Amino acid sequence: MKGLERFGGIVLSGLEWLGGLARMVFRLARVGPRRPFAFDDIAHQTVELGVRSLPIATLITLFIGMILTWQFGWGLIDFGATMALGNVVSLGLVPELVPTIIAITVGVKMAAGMTAELGSMKVTEQIDAVAALGADPYKKLVWPRVTASTLAVPLLIAWGNIIAMFGGMLVAEWIYGVPAGYFYETYIDELEPLNYIASSVKGVLFGALVGLIGCYQGFNTKIGTEAVGAATTETVAATAIIVIIADFYLNMLFF
Repeated sequence: MKGLERFGGIVLSGLEWLGGLARMVFRLARVGPRRPFAFDDIAHQTVELGVRSLPIATLITLFIGMILTWQFGWGLIDFGATMALGNVVSLGLVPELVPTIIAITVGVKMAAGMTAELGSMKVTEQIDAVAALGADPYKKLVWPRVTASTLAVPLLIAWGNIIAMFGGMLVAEWIYGVPAGYFYETYIDELEPLNYIASSVKGVLFGALVGLIGCYQGFNTKIGTEAVGAATTETVAATAIIVIIADFYLNMLFF
């Protein structure tokens, strides 16, 4: 019975968490489009979340392209089919691996940063001070961050697709003797419009989820300095799990 009670408590807390996240979405949909549009805040958050994540996104996707090309090449070399590396690698990187890896690594970093920042503001009652001054905390603090992450993640994924292709091109030519030009042509020819659409849609949805989860966890941080660390840890786990689940259902939708 204790096990059932514990399991029931986990299910109820998960449903409560999803309900709170849904309430935040509806509130943002109501207050976000209102004036002022907060373009300066959105631009600032886009730089903080997107531009400053370029180095890590570049490094990760470069090695993702190299690793995947190396693995596929190792399997194709036994069949004498290494010239098909571009065709095979493109379908693994563009619609699936690059968006998911960017969301799980860079996106989790973004969400954790939002939770730590907003959680610290919650603990020090700065969010209450914003409300006391007559401003809507969701409009002032949440809307710019969610909008910026929704814009930044798909742009990072687009950049990551280019870098991953470049990494695969290096391994294909240096290790398996596939000319870079031929690898590029087969890489591009294999991709269909649906692959680019899937990559872009995943980027937008993952970016929105990253912003929503990070801000929700920050706004619901409990009082105390240790609570900020606990909320940040929960954000990392929740973001990674939600991204993987969303990726599964998006794959069902597109493919």
